[in-house]
Amino acid sequence: MNERNENIRYSLLVSLNTMMMCTGFSFITYYLLDAQISDKNIGLLIAISCTVAIFLQQLFGRMVDNGVADGKKVLLIIAAVMSIAAGVVLFIDSGIVKALIFGLLACLTLAMQPVLNSFTFFYQSKGLSVNYGVARGFGSLSFAVASVVIGFLTVHFGSLIVSLSYLIFCAVFYYVTMTMPAIGVTSRSRTSNSLQLGKFPAFMWMLIGLSLIMLFHNMVMTYFIHVVERVGGDSSNMGVALGIAAIIEIPVLFLYTRMKEHISSKVFLTVSGIAFFTRAALLVFSQSILEIYLIQCIQLLDYGLMAASRVYYVDETVGKKYEATGQAYMTATETVGIVLGSTLGGFLMQGSGIDTLLTVGAVICFVGMLCMIYACQRRGNG
Repeated sequence: MNERNENIRYSLLVSLNTMMMCTGFSFITYYLLDAQISDKNIGLLIAISCTVAIFLQQLFGRMVDNGVADGKKVLLIIAAVMSIAAGVVLFIDSGIVKALIFGLLACLTLAMQPVLNSFTFFYQSKGLSVNYGVARGFGSLSFAVASVVIGFLTVHFGSLIVSLSYLIFCAVFYYVTMTMPAIGVTSRSRTSNSLQLGKFPAFMWMLIGLSLIMLFHNMVMTYFIHVVERVGGDSSNMGVALGIAAIIEIPVLFLYTRMKEHISSKVFLTVSGIAFFTRAALLVFSQSILEIYLIQCIQLLDYGLMAASRVYYVDETVGKKYEATGQAYMTATETVGIVLGSTLGGFLMQGSGIDTLLTVGAVICFVGMLCMIYACQRRGNG
């Protein structure tokens, strides 16, 4: 294996997954509202899809950890199913069927992430240095480009652009995965490696804190079109705002590998939690699209730091023995956040509106920040 080629391929896979996240979650409300699905039902759909994804993440993580399955084959199967589903939805007129297929796509987009994240540690075991921070940085750049382009195109061509984009990203992901080396089966024994959270209380508190933070983050992102419309914007402004957030986090992701040599991931996660709450509080009081753009710049310190540091936090806290399972738990915090955020957000939007959603989100984010800080203050694993 050539180190440079593997870095390029891995960065491509991470970038394609983040573009799927952009399409499947940032634009899902816009897409399904156009299909005559209500905010409440959109929230329930996302919640159900992500609940299923949590179980699939754990299943795939354990399969890879225990040497039952090759990570590459797992991703190929997922990408194949997604490509077929994304192609079918282009020819469907029924709003309900569109919603169900999009729910499947969102579920599988999340389900593949722990396996994808564990690739970097597989490469380490083969003596190759694959920089996750750089890969995630390219992912953020790709998310930025995708959000701006899709946002612009939807204004001119409608919601069809969303499903077409999903198809393109899934098909390319399948092709790139085909070129990857086999992952993991031969390097692990086929024994049961069960990660018991009770033995890692600091890790457990971090999972709780991140789940609450992600509840806020995903609740706002799911209904971000309403946040933008609240200050007089449209889907094009939403695309720009998402693009700003994605671009602004790129420097910290590219530099993270160097920074982590001198600073613990616990410090970065503490800063991230505080930054998340700061953004939540400022969104409550935002009054113009310019303010939304400026608030999105906080992404440098909140999601940007969290995206890279949580991957290394798993390695530092639970060790390589439970790497894929630990990554599955960590990825599940975002999935749990989407489940609870979309459900709660749907009911809040239906009953009270976007102002109440932002206020409740800020309170939840504050509690999540406290849990993260507490977890980082504990010594070792305890």
